[in-house]
Amino acid sequence: MLAVALIVSVPFMQAQTRVQADVPFAFNLQDSAMPAGSYQIIALDDQVLEVWNLDEHRGQLLLKQVGIEASQAQSPKMVFHKYGDRYFLSQIWGADSRYGIQLAESKLEKEVKMAAVRHTPETVIVAMK
Repeated sequence: MLAVALIVSVPFMQAQTRVQADVPFAFNLQDSAMPAGSYQIIALDDQVLEVWNLDEHRGQLLLKQVGIEASQAQSPKMVFHKYGDRYFLSQIWGADSRYGIQLAESKLEKEVKMAAVRHTPETVIVAMK
């Protein structure tokens, strides 16, 4: 399953092709529900990433989307938007890189965001190793 078209190519995860994170909550990745568990982010090539659930042995492919750049190197991490008790993967930062990927808001996230007007959305960061 490929999600969304390539907009900008960034040098994401050049030095390391796999990073791992333990995500303690279920989340949405584009239009797919992903359970809590251990995940690997795998750079399959310069344009395609795979978010692989190590517990369930299944993954979701992503074409790189909007590239983002920080002023200094970031540690590898996954950044989520949290609305109430729902989490949506928003950004992926590679290993010791100034470059990350911003994922487009899915239709579901937009709907949840509109319904959560009274609640301030939180940003939740899960470190990767």
